[in-house]
Amino acid sequence: MPEPSAEYQNLRLEELNYNSYLRVPELLSLQRQLSDPPHHDEMFFIVIHQSFELWFKEVLHETDLLLVCLREGSISRVLKILKRVQGILECLVRQIRLLETLTPVEFAGFRDRLKPASGFQSVQFREIEYAYGLREDFFLRFFAGDEAATARLRRRLQEPSVWDEALRCLAREGVPVPARVLERDVSRPHLLDEELVAVLQDLYEDPGTEYHRVLLLEALLDVDSLFSQWRAVHILMVSRTIGGVRGTGGSSGREFLESRLPHRFFPELWELRSRVQQERETGA
Repeated sequence: MPEPSAEYQNLRLEELNYNSYLRVPELLSLQRQLSDPPHHDEMFFIVIHQSFELWFKEVLHETDLLLVCLREGSISRVLKILKRVQGILECLVRQIRLLETLTPVEFAGFRDRLKPASGFQSVQFREIEYAYGLREDFFLRFFAGDEAATARLRRRLQEPSVWDEALRCLAREGVPVPARVLERDVSRPHLLDEELVAVLQDLYEDPGTEYHRVLLLEALLDVDSLFSQWRAVHILMVSRTIGGVRGTGGSSGREFLESRLPHRFFPELWELRSRVQQERETGA
């Protein structure tokens, strides 16, 4: 058993309880409304977005362990972690729908106080995208004045993504992943590789006794699908609350979000589905 931390020992001396362990008083002091007089719905908006950031923190926490387990080749542990990440993303999809309870008039009542803040300034959200493979250094400009945030994002950019590590894991198991994919510059965006699509299709069509490899890929696709759901629901929520006006942080609002919708973390997993159907239809 690990030794208790100094913080834990101090809490025991003070009296460890639910509130002190979870830092509830500090947590509940962080919802500070800027509207004057306070607008009733601003508290709701703040709580929703602060809870997003807590869940983002947990996704990153799980993802860091996921990367370690992929390097170790522990696919059963990877599947367990991905199940938890899937559950969190399902929660986030439901949670963002809560914002649809804001009427446009209610949101307009405090929206001006948000400027120039915007959701695309979330460091943790960008970290998640970077960790799962969307390597776009375009977003670094929004954190130019924040050295700590920039350092976090650059670190994610320099490290292999979840997809990189998953493919390396499969290669160590004997799956013939193309060398150029394994040796690519991980700091750059991963582009769909036709040969890799064929390799993964072969794996799906003839997994033999190693079906856990297919389960790994399907679990990754579940995460990708849920992330796409989150994007789609986000667009609908924004459309319901502000229509087509520009975002508070200078983004194009709905237009910007819609441009993100086609993004996929694992493009080969989507493409192989088309290939399987096309081959069945043509008899190839």
